[in-house]
Parts: sequence; C-alpha cells; structure tokens
Amino acid sequence: MQTATPPPVPSRPVILENNLPGVRLTSETGFTSEIYNHGAHVGSWRDGNGDAILFLSKHAQFTPPKAIRGGIPICFPQFSNLGPCATQHGFARNQAWELVEQDSSQHKSRECVFQLASSDATKELWPHEFVARFRVALVGDTMETSLSVTNSSDAKTFEFTAALHTYFAVGDIAKASVAGLGNTTYLDSLDGRIEKVDANESVTFPHEVDRIYQQTPDCLQVVDEANNRTIQIKKTNLPDAVVWNPWVDKCKATSDLGDSDYEKFLCVEAAAIQNPVKLAPGETWVCSQVLRVSKGCV
Repeated sequence: MQTATPPPVPSRPVILENNLPGVRLTSETGFTSEIYNHGAHVGSWRDGNGDAILFLSKHAQFTPPKAIRGGIPICFPQFSNLGPCATQHGFARNQAWELVEQDSSQHKSRECVFQLASSDATKELWPHEFVARFRVALVGDTMETSLSVTNSSDAKTFEFTAALHTYFAVGDIAKASVAGLGNTTYLDSLDGRIEKVDANESVTFPHEVDRIYQQTPDCLQVVDEANNRTIQIKKTNLPDAVVWNPWVDKCKATSDLGDSDYEKFLCVEAAAIQNPVKLAPGETWVCSQVLRVSKGCV
C-alpha cells in the first residue's frame, strides 16, 4: 500500500518580533533566516550553529512605518537622497509587502517571494506605477536574494536608484575589512561627496567610513578576522557598492543603535546609484545579491 504524499504547506506568514508577520526559512544545512512582510526585510541569517551572519540591533524598533535597524533593508526608489523621492532611502523599507510565494520541503521553507505594488500611498511619495518583487532563498550556506522592478504604467517612463543595505555582523570592527575595492573610485559622503580613489587593497575601519564606490567588481568579501570567517558577496546588475560604519558619535546619536554597536557591524550595500535605472512602460529590471559564508580569512 502506497503512502500518500503530504500536501505542500500553504504560503502563510508566521508571527515574528513584536507580532509582525513574516517567514522563516531553513536550508538543508541548517542555516536559517527570518524575513518580515514589513519592508520585505531580511531580519536575520544564521549558520547551523545559530551564529548571526547579519547584524540586527537589539534596539531595533519593530513598529511600522519605522524601518528595522539591521539585516537587509531595501532602498527603493532611491538610495539616501540620490533619487526622485523626498523620503530618505525611498519608501520600500517602510511599506507592508505581500507574501506571494513560499516553497516547502518536509514542512520547512527554503524560498519566498514578497511583492509591493504601487498604491495611493506610494504615489503620494513617487507618482509612478510599478510592481516590485523580492525573492529570498537559502541554499546550503548561501543566501540568494533578487529584486525586480516592473514599470506597470502604459505611458510613463521612470528612473530610480536602489540598494540592498546589508548589515554584516563582525566580531570586532578593528579586525574587519572589505576586500575587492582597491583602486576603485568612490564618493566620500563625509567630505561633500568629493570623488576620490581608494589606493588600498582593503577598506578598514579605524574611524567613520561612508563611501559610495562606483563601477565596482561583482565579487567582494567581508573579512571577519575575529570570527575567523569570510562572507563572499556576488552581485549582478548592481554596479556600485556603499561601505559604511557610523563609528562612535553617530552610533551614540542613533536611537535604534547601542552606543558600542559600531564595533559589531559594517555595511556593504550592493547598489545602482551612479547611473539611475531607467524603465520604459512594461519593462522589468532585475538585480541580485548572493551571499556565502566560509571559514577562514582571505
């Protein structure tokens, strides 16, 4: 007698921090992630031992429309103030997204897709019709993310900038660096966004760093010496990369960061900033970021 195959688990959110709905994913190697409907925000990514790979502030405010501090906020339709929207980093990270797809294997999900479509509320901030979709998948020790934006208008072309504002957890900022940006031009946001060239092989953090690197390699690495690991970043259709650490004063001045949190994270934000994306009616733009963690330092 054959045993009937159990039906797939339906796509449905679970309740995460502060009663916010979201999704939990688990890879075949035991890596886990939590993604919130609020902002389609990746709140965590942990290895099989439960160690955090992404930083999430203990002071994060899980109270919409406030963005969640840490993880991977989605900056759309602009990064910072570089774009068409009056809202810093756009509005995607502050909106409620809809869970539209969720796979299941032995009652554990490994992949999900969230969607945000233009509405009266978004058109008050940015007067365009669009559909954005954000996919997250865990494959072994890898997190795959992709963002697509479709111009759903039948008449108007629009432009935007975007970034995946990824917060990486590190054991000690003094022993952390970002590799792969040597001899790359950047805009120094701490110096009037003057264009400079980084002659160093790696970006280190002896002080505040806030740089928009332009036309960067598709493969970068976060070297976390204190935790004896390297996080590889492979990005597609995201030519720029923002590197940021707020250091002491800005950390203390930020209400949803602890005073010493600057020691525990750095941001590498795969982005499309220098050349805004231009979409004609009916066109779709797709970008992706694949993260892989490995033992040892490059």
